[in-house]
Amino acid sequence: VEVQGKKLTAGEYIGELLTWLAKKAPAAGLVLVLATQRPDSKTIPSKLRAVLGSRFALRVIDWRDSNIVLGEQMNTRGYDSSRLLPSHKGVGILRPDGETEAGADVLALTVRTFYMPNEDWRELCERGRGLREAEGTLSGHAAGQEAQPMLDHAAVAKAIGSGAPMAAEAVRAAEVELPKPLASVVDYLEECDDGRDFVPTSELVEALGLEMTTFGRDMVELGCRSTRDRVPTADGVKQVRGYAVADLLAAAERLRDAAVLEGEVIDGER
Repeated sequence: VEVQGKKLTAGEYIGELLTWLAKKAPAAGLVLVLATQRPDSKTIPSKLRAVLGSRFALRVIDWRDSNIVLGEQMNTRGYDSSRLLPSHKGVGILRPDGETEAGADVLALTVRTFYMPNEDWRELCERGRGLREAEGTLSGHAAGQEAQPMLDHAAVAKAIGSGAPMAAEAVRAAEVELPKPLASVVDYLEECDDGRDFVPTSELVEALGLEMTTFGRDMVELGCRSTRDRVPTADGVKQVRGYAVADLLAAAERLRDAAVLEGEVIDGER
């Protein structure tokens, strides 16, 4: 797909549109629900993941997949959806965005969704088919008719690549060069892409070759303040200072959006 002279893959373009929708839709009373088997960077871009709120993990293969959904080290806190049994139909671990009936301080909880076995669905569909046959309203594939495409796929592809305003904004924002050291931090997070929610300050300064005090001061000026969280170390779980990944990505997004709105490109050299 070509948007404003820049070529994007269909997946990249859809990711940009979903990110825009996830940020704007709640104000219009719309709730965006995304489902995937393994939400890594190839299926859900980091910018999109940063603006998603509640997370719900059904049974997965191992704890790594569970952490990708629920957040870094959630398995060490007792929340691991890989431990759910095959018999736990419709059961998953919910990490809510906001207060729940269980209380505002609840990090996550195991819940069961409304669940209907396949046998019940089959019985329901067969009964519905019988009623439609009796009324003579059965049509389409169920009646043996050839399905007619409702959309002209070529026209849809052309429309998607026509450069809608919101897509153009997304492309311009992606081209904005972030100031250092935030640019280096974002690049580092995208390279790691391990699904965690928190990154220690010590890890960042070591990986990027920066001085701790200067790094902290520069990040504050860019709207990023460090916090404390518990992370596993060689000596056990310890509380360390660092940054929430969602806060870092949100700060980068704010700077990009501000540059687009003001018609400016932020110089990468401070």
